[in-house]
Amino acid sequence: MSAPPPETYAGRACPVCGRPGGQPVHEVAAVPVHSCLVMDTRADAVAIGQGSLAVVLCHGCGAMANRLFSSDAMAYSARYEDSQAFSTTFLDYARGLAGRWVTDWHLEGRTVLEVGAGRGDFSRLLAAAGAGRVVAMDPTLDPARFGEPDDRVALVTEAFGAGTDLSGVDAVAMRHVLEHVDDPGALLRDLRAALDGRDDVPVLVELPEAGRILAEGAFWDVYHEHCNYLTRDVAVELFESAGFSVHAATLAYSGQYVHVEALPTGTVRPMRLPSSVAAGLARDADRFRSAAREQVATLARAVEQSAPTGRVVVWGSGSKGTAFLHALGPTARLVDAVVDVNPHLWGKHVAGTGHPIVAPGTLADEAVELVVAMNPVYATEIRAELDRLSPGARLLALGHAGVGAERVLTPRRRA
Repeated sequence: MSAPPPETYAGRACPVCGRPGGQPVHEVAAVPVHSCLVMDTRADAVAIGQGSLAVVLCHGCGAMANRLFSSDAMAYSARYEDSQAFSTTFLDYARGLAGRWVTDWHLEGRTVLEVGAGRGDFSRLLAAAGAGRVVAMDPTLDPARFGEPDDRVALVTEAFGAGTDLSGVDAVAMRHVLEHVDDPGALLRDLRAALDGRDDVPVLVELPEAGRILAEGAFWDVYHEHCNYLTRDVAVELFESAGFSVHAATLAYSGQYVHVEALPTGTVRPMRLPSSVAAGLARDADRFRSAAREQVATLARAVEQSAPTGRVVVWGSGSKGTAFLHALGPTARLVDAVVDVNPHLWGKHVAGTGHPIVAPGTLADEAVELVVAMNPVYATEIRAELDRLSPGARLLALGHAGVGAERVLTPRRRA
């Protein structure tokens, strides 16, 4: 992972709070600007535009941001396919989250706006959980991809902005949006202004929890689309500085996500990060750099040692899989294919490396030696598929199955 020269980003201020300087966390000179665009051919995948990573920790507000992020390079469209709803593990989780938010905030029969609805999967779940009407808002929404219409879900192919009218909305849900926004504080302040005088309207947000990324040295969770990385403490401070009162900030999905539940009852103010939190972040960021290098080396060896005796595949073609394959460098050529349960990706190719994306069923065609899973949350689901399709395959899942848990490495099963 070659790094961009420091002079290209050293003078750039934190996009969240505007303070200069900071602590370098992770640098990569060239990465695909998009990880989840549907690429029809290998040539198109290899030729995708490139950006750079220069993630820097701001000692003032605690946000980690890519100081070389280019919003002009982003091209979100209906071709952006990041749905996880074809995994039973994820669907069970998302259904439970929708039900909890509807129940806890008494949204039965009420109107919920989902900002950044993507393919509309979660909007359907909110409606199924009892919300009376769900407005799915996203400029990339595709009615054909959404599928069978649902009278309870209205599709709005627009982005949320300062002029968005929220007068008829009883709650706002926003999942995995803030990390894609160069200045998440500005978005939250616009949302707070739009809800002025609506003190009873909850804002329910899910975003990646960066503390887990730092702790695991999870280089596969750092990519160009995600231009900022917030720990739970920093996320709470960001919301409160934007004029929200945070009622809960809980970890979910084995510590990978944080759920922030807030009401627009606070006052806009500058961010104030406790010195103890800032010091802990600095230590964790410093450890990440060495941990990430060690992870890349260890995982590359695992691929290199397995390739001579059988097929090596990656399970999960999204942003994690793209970042993982890119970080492997020349070793990525030893990976035969990438498996994904999303049928809209079958026959497509991974951005940057061009690896073919195949259906799980193809693993039965030829014995597999090693499967590298991009997320340990899915290890049980994947293992069950492997036992059916390629029982001898070893499964190596990146990261931890939870805070303090060990890496999941299943012993080889004999047919």
